[in-house]
This record gives sequence, structure tokens and C-alpha cells, in this order.
Amino acid sequence: MNRKILKTLGLILVLLTISTVGFSQVYKLKSTSFSSRYKINDYKWSEWSEASESSVLITIDLTNDRITIYSEKKQVYDIVEYEGKTTDSDGDDILSHYCVDNNGLTCRVKWMKLNSQNGRMQMYVYYSDVNWLYNIYSLD
Repeated sequence: MNRKILKTLGLILVLLTISTVGFSQVYKLKSTSFSSRYKINDYKWSEWSEASESSVLITIDLTNDRITIYSEKKQVYDIVEYEGKTTDSDGDDILSHYCVDNNGLTCRVKWMKLNSQNGRMQMYVYYSDVNWLYNIYSLD
């Protein structure tokens, strides 16, 4: 009897492991260009830099609440809070996450689907003194 229970428990453990692995949600994106701006003073930001060509992999791991940008210097953002979805006056969709980076600094990562521009997608990273954006597309 004990042997039968152990086999059953073992089978349940294997099935739970497979189902957890099978349903992990990782989304892969690729950038096409990059732009940045910085804070000049308390009231003014610089203009966005001219977009430069970029081809970096970006992953969103919903199972581990993590966003990773595989740029020259790998950027890792742990998602602290999903702040919701909004739609602006142009009909563009915006998803926002409050995050902590691998240096312990807080930021916001926002995803925009520009419905007003044929569904073009962008990813923004907002810190208090610098922002950058990637024009992106889905690999999935």
C-alpha cells in the first residue's frame, strides 16, 4: 500500500512539474530602433535623440515577473506592480508596469500599441532623469 501511494505521489509531482513548465509565458520581441532623452532641469527635458538602428532581443517573462533587454549591457527589470491599461485620445493602447532594475532603482516600463499608426509597437523605460524607447515587433 505504501509503495502504491509513493508511486501516485511521484506521478502527481511529475504532472505538476510538466504543467508548470508547459504553461510558462515568455514573450519575445525584437527592437528596430532606439532613442533617448534626459532631464535638463526640474521643468525641462531634452528632445528625443534621433532614432538609431537597434536589433536587440527583449523578453517578457510573466511567470517570473521579469522583463529583460539583451542590449550591449543586459538590462533586467523585475515587475513590482502591473499598473493597468489605458487608451489615449488617439486610440493608442498603453500598458504600464512599475519595476525595479538590477541596480535596485525604480522605473516604469510602458508598452504602447500605436493604433493610430497601423499598430506600431513601442517600449518605453522611464527613470526620473532619463527615458529611452525601443520601436519593437513581436517574434511570437
